[in-house]
Amino acid sequence: MTAPAQSHDVIVVGSGCAGLATAIAARAFGLDCLVLEKADRLGGGTAISSGLLWVGGNHLHAAAGGTDSPEAVRAYLRYVGADGIDPARMETFAAEAPRALRFFEAAGIPFRLSPRLDHYGMAPGASSGGRLVETPPIDAEELGEHKDNVLLPAGPLYRLGGREAAALGGPNRPATWEAALEAARARPGVRGSGAALVSWLVRLAARNGVTIRTGTAAERLTMKDGRVTGVVTADGETIASRRGVVLASGGYESNPDLVHRFEALPGWQSMFPESLTGDALVMATEIGAAVHVIGNNLSLFLGFRNPEEAPGGTAVCRLSGTQELPAPHTIVVNGAGRRFADESFFQAVAPRLREFDVRSREQPNLPCWLIFDAAYARAHSFGGRSPGAVIPHWAARANSIAELAGVLGIDREGLAATVQRFNDDAQHGTDGEHGRGSSPWGLTRFDPSTTLGPIEEAPFYGIQLHPTALSSAGLLADTTARVMHVRGRPIPRLYAVGNAAARTETGSGYQTGFSLASGLTFGLIAARDLAANAGRSS
Repeated sequence: MTAPAQSHDVIVVGSGCAGLATAIAARAFGLDCLVLEKADRLGGGTAISSGLLWVGGNHLHAAAGGTDSPEAVRAYLRYVGADGIDPARMETFAAEAPRALRFFEAAGIPFRLSPRLDHYGMAPGASSGGRLVETPPIDAEELGEHKDNVLLPAGPLYRLGGREAAALGGPNRPATWEAALEAARARPGVRGSGAALVSWLVRLAARNGVTIRTGTAAERLTMKDGRVTGVVTADGETIASRRGVVLASGGYESNPDLVHRFEALPGWQSMFPESLTGDALVMATEIGAAVHVIGNNLSLFLGFRNPEEAPGGTAVCRLSGTQELPAPHTIVVNGAGRRFADESFFQAVAPRLREFDVRSREQPNLPCWLIFDAAYARAHSFGGRSPGAVIPHWAARANSIAELAGVLGIDREGLAATVQRFNDDAQHGTDGEHGRGSSPWGLTRFDPSTTLGPIEEAPFYGIQLHPTALSSAGLLADTTARVMHVRGRPIPRLYAVGNAAARTETGSGYQTGFSLASGLTFGLIAARDLAANAGRSS
């Protein structure tokens, strides 16, 4: 006799911020919940992120004496999201995110304000602080049986919270590294940033009775009478859901086939774990779900892999825009040896990467290269190594700019002219070509004269940078996180939250904290809808 299928009120696929938040909320509403995680460790992309959430008009800011308004929050969202926004989803996010923050704080997550600021200081409704929140560091011992089950980033810096790292000057300061190493010695299990956010959520989920399974990939959805009824795992196990399935397995950034299908960025490298292969997109489209593509997706960055971080495997793409690019003695150039944007503000770089030359039939700014000199190498962090560490052999080096251009395959005259102009500007403290250093945003808080440090001290170094991004495509979801069918109706009992859903609430632009805050918010909304409307057909 065949054993009966396992059954739960709610099945959540994915264990990042969105998935765990959904599960915690579902339990708070009295629902039995199972979280399935494909990888052997919990957290997905959240675990290796900054762990920041953008929540306009939040109560922590108000308690600290800050002022914000619903009008300013919505104005900023409209500016950043541009024409990629679904007004109804945006309104829901703006209104519900502060309530979600209160909900999860009351449930046991200790949020605090971050010193980080809105990226677009020139935007209507922009704030110089108070909208970004984070969790403090936590010790793994707090997680009980799950203490070794959370994915951790490479390097020591994840042991610090964002507030602590910012106070010490960011990833390019030796003091930051020293503090991280000291934290590791004093409390070997301490973790901050995204690993802390996941750990706090795992701790709360486990204590509230959420069942969590790792190493279990959901392969397809089951249906009956037009409704989603559960999942079938890659091992052939059928698990039934009495109320619904919530897809929270992230995007497809580590799936080369889907990247090729939806992105137009040659040389792509994934900044996410290998487990993020678009499972939600595949499973839902098999039953008729609509896919939505965010046009002009500016959640786009440059970076490279440090092979030392994954011996024998594939390292994630490190984001240079928050480490090397804002620092002095660095530039980014294309194959013609020309700079094409303000390197210190990664959002200025993003749209230039998608440019297409109709005559040459190519994207002129891809591939591109990071160029730096011995002055940078002596004082700053490269590739996730401590500041001043020896530059590894896998980065090209030469004793002259002309020689470096030859090694990298860059136009020699173009690069020489670019470096000369940049060095002249650096002497005067103003970037006359791209305005580098004029943006109010900056993780490392460099002023213009500092970020414009010249590139003049041999040896000179270079490495190819690769585009990496949040997926442009996702499942189309409504204001209650229900997945929409291609015929324009909700698919009964199927939800998508986090990066599994198209980011229509925040649109085309990028702001640190949008993604995780959206996951937290729509996770709560989905759980509330599951609890309140279990019997409805759509």
